[in-house]
Amino acid sequence: MPVYAKSKPAETIEEHNRKLLENYEKLKQFLDLEKVKKYDEVIKKILYYHDLGKLNYKFQNKLGLSSKVIIPELKDSDEIPHEWLSLAFISKEDKRYFHAFSTDGIRFADLVQYCIAFHHARKKPFDKRTLVKTIHYDLERNKDKMGINYPLNFDYDIQKDIRQKIDSQINFKNYFELLVFLKGILHKCDYTASANIEPEKSYMGNYKADFINWLSQQGWQLKPFQHKARNLSDKNIVLIASTGSGKTEFAMNWINGQKAFYLLGLRTAVNEMHRRFKDVFADNATLLHGEIGYILEQGDTDESYFERIETARKFCAPITVATADQLVTAVFKYNGFELPYLTASYSKVVIDEIQSFSPDSIAAIIVFLKEIYQLGGKFLLMTATLPPFIKDELKELRDVEFPEPELPSTKRHRITVYDELIDSPSSLSIIERQFKSDKKILIVCNTVKKAQEMYNRLQSLNPSLIHSRFILKDRQQKESKETGIMAINNPEHPPKIWIATQVVEASLDLDFDVLFTECSPIDSLLQRFGRCYRKREYWDETPNIHIFKSEPFKGYDNYLLNRTYELLRDKFKGRIMAEDDKQLAINEIFRDIEKTSYYQKYKRNKELLELGFRAESKSEAEQLLRNIAFNYCVIPRPVYDEKEKEIRELIKIIDSVDTRNIDRIRAKSELKEYTVPVQIFSGFECLSPVPDSEYCRRHNIMIMNDVIYSYEKGLELTDKIVKGVFIE
Repeated sequence: MPVYAKSKPAETIEEHNRKLLENYEKLKQFLDLEKVKKYDEVIKKILYYHDLGKLNYKFQNKLGLSSKVIIPELKDSDEIPHEWLSLAFISKEDKRYFHAFSTDGIRFADLVQYCIAFHHARKKPFDKRTLVKTIHYDLERNKDKMGINYPLNFDYDIQKDIRQKIDSQINFKNYFELLVFLKGILHKCDYTASANIEPEKSYMGNYKADFINWLSQQGWQLKPFQHKARNLSDKNIVLIASTGSGKTEFAMNWINGQKAFYLLGLRTAVNEMHRRFKDVFADNATLLHGEIGYILEQGDTDESYFERIETARKFCAPITVATADQLVTAVFKYNGFELPYLTASYSKVVIDEIQSFSPDSIAAIIVFLKEIYQLGGKFLLMTATLPPFIKDELKELRDVEFPEPELPSTKRHRITVYDELIDSPSSLSIIERQFKSDKKILIVCNTVKKAQEMYNRLQSLNPSLIHSRFILKDRQQKESKETGIMAINNPEHPPKIWIATQVVEASLDLDFDVLFTECSPIDSLLQRFGRCYRKREYWDETPNIHIFKSEPFKGYDNYLLNRTYELLRDKFKGRIMAEDDKQLAINEIFRDIEKTSYYQKYKRNKELLELGFRAESKSEAEQLLRNIAFNYCVIPRPVYDEKEKEIRELIKIIDSVDTRNIDRIRAKSELKEYTVPVQIFSGFECLSPVPDSEYCRRHNIMIMNDVIYSYEKGLELTDKIVKGVFIE
């Protein structure tokens, strides 16, 4: 009689295990060959045992693929998760075999059992009595269906005998490398077998030829420092290079055809970078971030869409462009962290623009890079600005290269510093004069609220506004190369004022004539500089960078903010700030910062992670990395009221049964276009559920009341909402 593992499509446990073994054979070429040789039989046994607990009658009844069975002794008992029951099938002979691999500090049989028992993330309390009854009355009677004739094991306690031994802070470090290797392989083979995809997708075509061909089409030649990337391809690299110098092409050459992840902090930047990689490497480059389920490119409507999305989610693509949280959250060691760590151990990981992250997140990134380095992975950390203490942290590692900073001699930025706010009457008159002299002007504010106020004050000059609080549909239009902020790069574009927030700081290829900005900490501020005269030389005596005093803002460390303002005012006002000046400024401002809240947050998080902190779940890990209390996608009430009919139609399709229906995926994409991602830590009374939608409830999609919304200004708060609802 067949015993099933899955119902859609129907698949027996034997068929499923055969798929896992096939995927393991394909995966071997990417793994540490010495470890594969040593643990090959152990891995095969883990793959064999992992799902045997699905033999239990309640699981089989649930699949509904064979005649329903009732066991009176278990009728009123809860179903025990199959992975906990699978341990009962491990034979005494195999336990002795596993024990032979034990070394000081590692009980190998416990490790194997842990891999099997926790290949799913269950939070249900463990009931030992029900487990014993299930084994005795169900599995023991029916084990012959799996060709098993030896007595099953009753005597184990998952929490005491297995989990505590592995998860304890003292033991976890001892088990770390083997846990990543063994459990990571189980996850990789299991997930990809279930999704019917290859464990690793081979590069289609020739990487080097595609790269060279693309460079030729652009009429570009690699710069000397970009050429060096290939010679450094087997090294870990920390690269400091100015904005617009060609860091992305350096990374492409360093990747050199190997499996790679390119990680950024902002979803906007990730979308743009994915487009750049796809231009060069076509479908070998895939996109992965928290909204991949909603990303449908034009013409992406066939069934292969589901294969592509699963390939991205299971980390199987040759090149993955992603938000850092998709990979780095594994540093919090939630159950299942082993898959991203295993994949990173044979991959190249690029971290771009590290300054766009909070100090908490930077600490997580540094610990993650150090740990994948330990496992055999390679990393490239590249940025225009790098605080010295991060460089010192990475210098502790052997075999990490620190190429000389790639700093062009081009003079691009002459700065001036004002002892007044950006919205003062005199500041506004300076902006107006510059605009009337036919300049393309970028104004960057530290908060959405200030950006909206500047938009109001400059109405007579017909400005445009971009920030993080637009619905996705409007945000995409405001970012576009045709009608949005990216159109500014067209030489024929007329004079224009764009007002923005930090959303323009990373990986948007913008080239304005003049920048007006509130002061921010030096690493953030220099990123803003890079959006003005990005690749041009500036000879004029009139400043093209205007820096204004900033009001205190909880999003920044006030010490670094004030130190940046004072240094630029005292040493650079009216001067050209060359690229080497910028690096000297970074070193000066970050000197002796041990007492700042910025550094304390970094140090506290780093020490916590190095001591072995573990998150309860992946969602908790994502919250910790993003440093937020709650994360919602909201539909502004004015948008919902105007588009209620369309939204309800989309929800009707989304809540349909068939999850692999392309119409459902498209409906999710269209629904997302009406939402704004927000970070809320108080004032939750302004939120109300989307009516009649289980999908919206599960995904924290809410209606936000008592707000104003317009295409011109985005989401605005009213007096009814408590101050401080948002974390900027």
